[in-house]
Amino acid sequence: MSSDRKIILSLAIPAVMQTIVRSLFVIIDAFWAGKLGSNELAGLTVATFVVWGILAFGELIATGTNSLVAQATGAGDFKLAKKISLENIFNTFFYSVVFGLIIIPFLPALWSLVSLNELHSKLASEYLIPFLVGLPCITLLLTVSAIFRGYGDTRTPFYLLLLAVILNFFLAPLFIFGFNGFLEFGLKGAAISTLVSYFTAFLVGIFLLYKRNLISEFRSFRFDFPVLKETFKIGFPVSLNGVAFSFIYILISRVVADYGTVGLAAMGIGHRSEAMSYQISVGFALAASILTGQNVGAGDYVKAEKYAYKIMRYTSFALLSYSLLLFIFSYEVASVFSSDLDVLNTASLFNKITAFVIIFSGIEVVTSGAFSGAGDSLPPAIIGTPLNVLRIPLAALFSSFWGLNGIWIAIALTVFLKGIIVFLWFKKGNWKNKRS
Repeated sequence: MSSDRKIILSLAIPAVMQTIVRSLFVIIDAFWAGKLGSNELAGLTVATFVVWGILAFGELIATGTNSLVAQATGAGDFKLAKKISLENIFNTFFYSVVFGLIIIPFLPALWSLVSLNELHSKLASEYLIPFLVGLPCITLLLTVSAIFRGYGDTRTPFYLLLLAVILNFFLAPLFIFGFNGFLEFGLKGAAISTLVSYFTAFLVGIFLLYKRNLISEFRSFRFDFPVLKETFKIGFPVSLNGVAFSFIYILISRVVADYGTVGLAAMGIGHRSEAMSYQISVGFALAASILTGQNVGAGDYVKAEKYAYKIMRYTSFALLSYSLLLFIFSYEVASVFSSDLDVLNTASLFNKITAFVIIFSGIEVVTSGAFSGAGDSLPPAIIGTPLNVLRIPLAALFSSFWGLNGIWIAIALTVFLKGIIVFLWFKKGNWKNKRS
C-alpha cells in the first residue's frame, strides 16, 4: 500500500506542480490584462478559449509521444523509446509551423461567428497572431516534457516549466507595458513573453535529453510513417475533444456576449479561478497515463487498472479541499483579477456553482489520462464531445430563465455528466483489448 502510494505521489506531485505552474501563464496574462482594463480582459478571455483549441491540437504529438514512450519503456525497448522521441521532436516542429500559419487567416471569420464586437476582436487578434506565428516555441517544450514523462520522469518537466514561468513573470509586464516607452506591446507583449519563455525552456530540455541519452542523435533522423501514424492514432481523439471543447466555449461566448463586457470578463475570471483545480487533475492524469502505459506495455493490466483507481481517489481528495475553499472565498478569488463590482459579483457566483462539480471534472480528466496511457484515447472523446456540444443549447435555454447564472449551471451540469460516464466506461475494461 505504502509502496504504491510512494510511486504514485513521486510521479503525481511533480506533475501536479508542473501543471499548476503552467496555469500561472494564464493567470499572469489575465492579471496584467486586467490592469489594462475590462475590455482587454474580455478580449484575452475569448483569445484564451481559442488558445485552448490551438494547444489541444498542438499537443496531439505530445500526447501520443507520452503514451508510446511509456509503453516502450514498460516493455524494456529503450532503443525504440529513443527513436520515437527523436521522430516526434521533428514531427512537432513541422506540424506546428503549418498548423499555426493555417489558423491566422480564419481569425476574422471566427470573431464574426461569435458576434464579437470590433474592439474585442482587435484585442483578441492582437494576442493570438504572434502566438500562432511562434506556436512551435510552445509545442516543442510540450513534446520534450512528454518524452521525460514517458520515461517516468515528471520532475524535469516541472523544472523546465518553472524556468519558463519565472522568465514570463519578469518578461510579461516588460513586454506589455514597456520600459521608458520601449518594448510597449500591450496584449501582443503577453504572447511574446510566453513564446520567449517556452522556447528558452525547450532549449534546456533538449540539452538534458541528449545529456541523459534519452533521445537518438539528430543525424540519425529518418522519417518513420508508422511512428507518426501511431502517435496520431493516440493523440488525435484527445486533441479533437480538446478542440471541440474550445470551439464550444467560443460559441458559448456568443451567448455570454449578449450580457456585455461584464459577462465575458466574469467568465474569464471563473475559468481562471478553477484553473488550479484543473491543473491538479491534469497532473494526476499524467501520472495515470505514465503508470497505465508502462504496465500495459509490460502486459500487467491488473496493476494498470489498480493504479488508475488509486490515482482517481487521491485526485478526488485533493479537489474536495480546493472546491470548499473556492466556494467559501469565491468573491476574494475573483477580486484578484478585477476591481469592477459588477464583474466581481457575477464571477463570484460562477465560482460557487463551479465548486460543486470540480471533483467530477477531476474524475473525467484522470480517467482520460488512464485511457490515453493504455493507447485507447477514443472513449473520452466519444463521451466528451457530444456533452460539450450540449452546452450550447443548454446555455441558451437556461440563460432564458436565469440569465448568466443559467449559463454557469449548464456548464456545471455537463461537467457532472462527463465525469460519471467516462468513469463507468473505463470500469467496463474494454481498453484492455486495444493494444495491438
